[in-house]
Amino acid sequence: MRRMLSILALCVATSSAQAIPVRFIPPPPAAKPVATQVDFHFGNANDDSTFLFRMGMLEGHLMVGHELIQAHQPGLALPHFGHPVRELYDDFSDYLTEKRFPAFDLQLAELETAVKTAPDSPDTEAKYRAVIAIVHRARLLAPADLRESVPQMIKICSQTMDAASYEYGGALDHGRIAAVVEFHDSRGYLEYVAQEVDALRQSHPEAAAMLDRFKAVLAKAQWIVDPLLPGPTPRASVSSYRSLAGEAANVANP
Repeated sequence: MRRMLSILALCVATSSAQAIPVRFIPPPPAAKPVATQVDFHFGNANDDSTFLFRMGMLEGHLMVGHELIQAHQPGLALPHFGHPVRELYDDFSDYLTEKRFPAFDLQLAELETAVKTAPDSPDTEAKYRAVIAIVHRARLLAPADLRESVPQMIKICSQTMDAASYEYGGALDHGRIAAVVEFHDSRGYLEYVAQEVDALRQSHPEAAAMLDRFKAVLAKAQWIVDPLLPGPTPRASVSSYRSLAGEAANVANP
């Protein structure tokens, strides 16, 4: 989506430049924007399922950011602490208000600052743990019958996988991995899904066969984004990744 908008803007700029008199000296072009600063948006969390979906995306960012800090890659980690507070939080802030859950955007902002100034500090780790605890408490706002429904949670997890496939697509340019931050977005979303499926597996042993089928599909997607520090050559096409998300969605509806 962003690539299409960039190409459109370039075409408009080029067309305008051709209509300008020859004597006009245009200003130097602006620096090329970083093409990895905006997540794909899926709308506000105006219902319980969408709330859980958006919260999963937020936690996925935090999880992969934390993983990158542990790998001593603070520069790569930082965007994943900025995206939650700047691009995701507003999508479910109204939901939190309606449910009278205390706002935690300040804690997210403080965590981002800590990652920027002292990524390896024990205080930063403590802030991370505190934010994750808040996120887990916030998830409890969604009705228990939704959170405990294996088919419904598989549906939300498959939607998260589909979002991950879009982020992966945003990471590729002419068949090469060009935007590592979006590659990491994709990886983080899948890490969250794996965590959720493992929790469902423990709490719902009667659904083990269904969840194991889902995990088998998920493992194929995780292999695509397995290298934490990927080389330029992708492991799979976007269409292959998206087909796995579709396969995962069908697990609950054999």
